[in-house]
This record gives sequence, structure tokens and C-alpha cells, in this order.
Amino acid sequence: MEREIKSHPLHPNCPLVLDSSGKRFVCSACKLTGSDMYVYSCAGSCDFNLHGQCATCPEKLSFWGHPQHELVLQRSRADMGRVLMGLRSDIRAALMSTTPKGGVLPVGCEMCTLEIEGMHYYCAPCGIFVHAVCAMLPKLVRSAAHAEHELALFCSAPTMCAACHVPAVWAYRCMPCLAFYHQNCLPENSGLFAKPFNDRPSNPFFVPPPMMSPHGGGGVMMNEANPFGLVHTYRNRGL
Repeated sequence: MEREIKSHPLHPNCPLVLDSSGKRFVCSACKLTGSDMYVYSCAGSCDFNLHGQCATCPEKLSFWGHPQHELVLQRSRADMGRVLMGLRSDIRAALMSTTPKGGVLPVGCEMCTLEIEGMHYYCAPCGIFVHAVCAMLPKLVRSAAHAEHELALFCSAPTMCAACHVPAVWAYRCMPCLAFYHQNCLPENSGLFAKPFNDRPSNPFFVPPPMMSPHGGGGVMMNEANPFGLVHTYRNRGL
């Protein structure tokens, strides 16, 4: 884990330094909010911050969740209009006539379902869009939401999330207990992801465990082994 990154392609004029304050920020690359995790911030006076995943993600990624093709890093906002332009101009014209977003057809991330407003990975042959932080999610995690067993990340038929009571396609699953959780709904990830359905009332039958402060109580959320707020994200990457 580098303490300082010089001449980063997204911010070449100032070095980026690792910030462990746990501050709330908006990632300048993917546009997702974050907090309670390490972040790379501009060492100068620029308001420039990057998730650790966004600061270190490669140009091409062999993603285990889509082994057919490599995912290619895109530094602009995802726009379905660009994709349809050379494929189905008739469908694009129909959709463009109804979109309220200034000519941009919004695209949701395959994994977290949130709109992709900045840097992301894309598979052109398959039309798959995914945030960098989502593509780097660990396959296996331990979570306070389900302490009995390790949870495994799967993509399958929609299954009810035990936390928000909304169906999940990509979800962390405990197969012995048939317990399912959105990646967004694991308490350890609450600083990195918004909840998938903010306008729904919370599930009265599930009380998530309290988040531990990154500045006290052992610092299990944000520490050297878990620098960017995702449990075990880097354990197989040598960082």
C-alpha cells in the first residue's frame, strides 16, 4: 500500500497522499461518496480524492464475475446512448426523446445497481458496466451482519436481502443458512456504498450491528489490513 502516489494519470500535477482521517468525501473518479476508510487525497490545495480502488485499478481487469472477456477501464460517465449509437439508432432516438439528463442515457452498475456517473469498467461485447470498487469486491467476507459463517459473493436469481428486504441479484450469501445480503447492506461497507433503495422503509425484523469508529474501538473497519473499507479486498492482491 503506497503512502504517496506521484504523477497519477487522473491528477498528474500534485502528489496524492494516503489519508486515514476517515473523512467523508466524493471520489473524483467514480463520483461515489465514501467515508470511514483510507482515501488518496491531493497533497496540495486541490479538492481531489480517490477511493483506494480507483487510485490503483488497472486499465484492463480480469474480473472473476465475468470471465468471458477482460473489462476495460473507462474514465468518462457511462452513457447507453453512445453504446446504442452504432447498434440501434432507432432505439437510441426513442430513448433520447424521453431522457431528462441532457442527452445522457443513465446506466446502472451491474453489481450495486447505483447509477455510474464517472470512471467505471466496461465490457463492450457484452454491454456490462461496473464500478471499479464493485469489480474489486472480495469473493469471501466475514461480516457482523452474519457472524456465523463466511459469506460468498454470487450472481444468481433475485433473492430477498435479509437487511433491506429487497431482492438482490449480486449478493453476499451464506449457503448453509440461506442468508442473503446486498453488498450495500453489509455494515462494513456502509461508508462506501449508498443503500440500494433509499426510499424504502427499513426492515423491522433486522437490526444491523452498530458501526465501529475508525478512530477507536480497535479500528477493525479501517486499518492496515483493511485500508479502503472493504473487508479482505486486498488480501489476495499482495498490497
